[in-house]
Amino acid sequence: MKTEQSGKDCLSNSRLSNQRRIIFEIVANVERITEPKVNFSKALNRLFRQRPNFGSRDRRLYREVVYTYLRFKPWLDPIKGDHVRFTDHLIFLANPTKEVTPLYSTLDSKLARATESSDRFQYLGKQPRDFAALIPDWMHARFSRNSKTIDWQRFFSRPPIWLRCSGIDPNNAVRQLKEAFPDQSESIELIADPAGMLRCPPEFPVKQTVLFEKGLVEIQDISSQILLHFLNTPIRGRWFDACAGAGGKTLQLSQLLGESGRVVAYDARPDALEELKKRAQRGHCRNISIVSRPPKTRYFDGVLVDAPCSGSGTWRRHPYLMRQTTEEMETDFAARQLQLLDQYGKLVATGGFLVYCTCSLSKSENEDVSQRFLSHRSDFEHFPLAEKFGPREYSIGITVYPQDFDGDGLYVASFQRKR
Repeated sequence: MKTEQSGKDCLSNSRLSNQRRIIFEIVANVERITEPKVNFSKALNRLFRQRPNFGSRDRRLYREVVYTYLRFKPWLDPIKGDHVRFTDHLIFLANPTKEVTPLYSTLDSKLARATESSDRFQYLGKQPRDFAALIPDWMHARFSRNSKTIDWQRFFSRPPIWLRCSGIDPNNAVRQLKEAFPDQSESIELIADPAGMLRCPPEFPVKQTVLFEKGLVEIQDISSQILLHFLNTPIRGRWFDACAGAGGKTLQLSQLLGESGRVVAYDARPDALEELKKRAQRGHCRNISIVSRPPKTRYFDGVLVDAPCSGSGTWRRHPYLMRQTTEEMETDFAARQLQLLDQYGKLVATGGFLVYCTCSLSKSENEDVSQRFLSHRSDFEHFPLAEKFGPREYSIGITVYPQDFDGDGLYVASFQRKR
């Protein structure tokens, strides 16, 4: 028996040593796929495909450590020459997923003892204030909030999975999810306001649930869900979702409008529209029209422009954007955003509303774009948002930070057409 157990231990140690080696090899190749404008997700998948023996568990492990490296790159790069120490710190800082935790046994004894700590960064000689230095230097001047009020540490924590209920009582949805996954039941909770939002742990397998398959719950970040509730006017009539993407807000608009309303959805990316079609069918949304070209008629009661942006509000989920985005790219995004507001503002009927939003936290893509739009479009005026849920509108629009709701960051502003 001892010999058999010894053999298993040797195999386990060999596998863990091999995983550490692969971690270092993969991270060493990350630099070249984080160049600006590289499609990072596709490039990382190509990197994984070069190792045909990788299974889904392997991909989850190495994706987690790659994301950890990108989050903490300024802390880790100075020790990259010490392979052992670098890999120790990388594993230590990674989120404690079921793929990562077996590697704790390979850590330096001091770090191994500290893996249960919620403030583990302190064992690396870091303090909460040090998280601000992980943000690109050029970005600091672009945040709309005073730096002393920003929870920098929240940018580097993993967000929960947020769900929106549709066609099911939220309490019933919570009960069914807890019954299906009793080991995670304590981490599933209902948010009271706005109603119908569910919070689940980061690795919750929602796509394996009956509720998801039937379209009774949709994955949608809490900040994204709250966005439409900031509007200080009832949502009704005909709406156009101009940059629909895979349709999270399209589906929510469909739900808010009900049978008496209509949503027309467009996106320049055909693959995104295909995903939206699947989601709309799964959710039994009969008041959505998906179009391959934007309409030209000025008859919409509301137009939503969720414009392409730098994505700084999604750094928690997409840390590669933190390392890819440049000041020049932000300038280009801002020019494109203003162009989209001009283009789709023409579709708003007199008295109707134009809603502008981004998943950016940069003033240059948010307040500055809104100001420029109003400065040359006298047919629109700023329409103040409702002061709900905490964040307030101090100039034009509201910027939500990750610390506000434990979700993504975003910006939203609304305008009304006068004539």
